[in-house]
Amino acid sequence: MTLNLDLKDKKILTLLDENSRLSNSQIAKKVGLSKPAVEYRLNRFQKNNIIFSYYTVINFTKLGYSQYKIYFKFQDTTLEDEQKLIAYWNKNSNSVWVGQIRGRWDLTVSILAKSNFEFGKILNNFMNKYSKFILEKDVLLTEYSPIYAREYLTETKSSEFTYGIPSKRYKLDETDKKILKELAKNARINIIDLAKKTNLTRDIINYRLKKLTEESIIIQYRCYLNLQNLNINHYKIIFRTKNFEEKSEKEIKNYITKHKKATQFLKLIGSWDLEIEFETENEDELYKILTDIRKKFSSIIRDFDILRITETYKFNFYPFEINSNDMRHGGTQGL
Repeated sequence: MTLNLDLKDKKILTLLDENSRLSNSQIAKKVGLSKPAVEYRLNRFQKNNIIFSYYTVINFTKLGYSQYKIYFKFQDTTLEDEQKLIAYWNKNSNSVWVGQIRGRWDLTVSILAKSNFEFGKILNNFMNKYSKFILEKDVLLTEYSPIYAREYLTETKSSEFTYGIPSKRYKLDETDKKILKELAKNARINIIDLAKKTNLTRDIINYRLKKLTEESIIIQYRCYLNLQNLNINHYKIIFRTKNFEEKSEKEIKNYITKHKKATQFLKLIGSWDLEIEFETENEDELYKILTDIRKKFSSIIRDFDILRITETYKFNFYPFEINSNDMRHGGTQGL
């Protein structure tokens, strides 16, 4: 069942996508509603499964990680087999995103690893266990990727964060890791509950949040929508390019940056060169966008493919395991 949104609903979702740590009182003030009215609408979103998660955008590049993307085509699988494959990646402590797709591939997984060697071990562990179910796979390395605000819901300020660009490394201590672990799962968790889960004091948490933000480790707090429940389709268009010089790259990136339906641009290394994400009302709208791209950039597009994301199973910018002993002994650590 899909939910029809009015303007107030869209404004609330836009605010949550800009900063999901806003309190209900702050949201109420910004949209011109009472606090109980905002709480009612948030409960309605939850009841109708509109919001998949409140997540924290963490700059994993500064932590020494690169993003690897894997596309899988299944063979000889039952529905139960496919659920096992999905469950494997959902539980994996390096997987950022796991999604079901339609098109040439069946499943896509994004992995964070600090080296090709580490990534190879992660992939080999999976293939050693489930290779009989994999007809084909494709591995791509993300060179860099801007993420854009969801500007089509309501008028909102344009924003962009790019990961993958080399920068000075930042070393987390165990206190940082505990805080990021919880915020990555629920960006709206209040300080009291966060203190209980991490066994840290509120003063330590507030200090660390400020520091992690100033150091550009925490970039933004957003919400990930279950778009299918809003009658919105989520697509990836992947491109192979030709004559793709720096000037051409800048031109197509600028075009995507200004497009209100675009939510991400990925420069890739591998069998495909670009991946662009769009959120549209229907397939016809997507093909109009694609046609426009092909007209404007015909000199650099060699081939393309369209993938529709039908379900997201996991989305977490800090999926890593933390030593259980550290979770028990954090309260006395200093600022």
